[in-house]
Amino acid sequence: MHKNSMPACGSGFLARTLTRFAQLFENELYCERYSSNNKLLQSLDPRVKVVVILAFMVFANFVTSLAILEAVGIVAFFYACASGLPKADYLRRTWMYLPVIMFIFSLPGGMSFFVKGEPMIWLVPAGALGSNDGVYMTAAGMAMAARIALRTGDSLSFAFLLLMTTKWYGITGALRRMHLPEVFVSVLNMAYRYIFLIAEVGTSMMQARHIRTVGRIKTSSDRKYMSNMAGQLFIRIHYMSEEIYGAMVLRGYDGSVTTADVMKTDAADWLFLLLNAVIIMILTLGGYIF
Repeated sequence: MHKNSMPACGSGFLARTLTRFAQLFENELYCERYSSNNKLLQSLDPRVKVVVILAFMVFANFVTSLAILEAVGIVAFFYACASGLPKADYLRRTWMYLPVIMFIFSLPGGMSFFVKGEPMIWLVPAGALGSNDGVYMTAAGMAMAARIALRTGDSLSFAFLLLMTTKWYGITGALRRMHLPEVFVSVLNMAYRYIFLIAEVGTSMMQARHIRTVGRIKTSSDRKYMSNMAGQLFIRIHYMSEEIYGAMVLRGYDGSVTTADVMKTDAADWLFLLLNAVIIMILTLGGYIF
């Protein structure tokens, strides 16, 4: 996988924080690198991608069949491979963490206390510990936990595909051309930019502190510095935001969202849209079978 673009200059709190900031910027460059490829999803109109990906995400959250949910995940994996995304990284970012956590956290809801059904995994045998029926995981409860995990993984997979194959301004430009409110799109753009502005200013403050540090810093001193730095950071960001907004107004900003890219829907986009409509129809019919 990737190396940190900023190596940790020690093992303390400041070094770890600087590493996290570096990883944030590295992740942005990582997305930009793959969104510039001329592969399957990268070559499509962002509006078509937004529509298709939202359709699959909505579809996955209404499907109850485990087999169909797995098929949706396979479709996402195929699009990731066809778009040149690294398979190992795709699986790690989409399926290795949050779906597993959701499955584990959903397991208690699948016990016989809450869901009646055929015993699948016995936790307390019948008659033990004063329990007549025992405590067990039901097949219906396990299926419910698996369904939640698969829905989470499918949604993450398609969201990851959109973010990795489309530049941010392409996503917001597509949302604007789909007639979403300009205020909504502007807030998205500003939030995205300010995340990196805050990270950049915070990195500078952390580096200044780290360079002036001799020896190891106590944990109590770290906590005190972080509380002071948080206040200074937001005061500085607020002041910078006022200056940025003033500069934007002087340059003619009136609240509308504009982009230099011209979005055109060609035959390949319509074909992709039709193909995915057929896939969703087939999966819908398959839901009545499996």
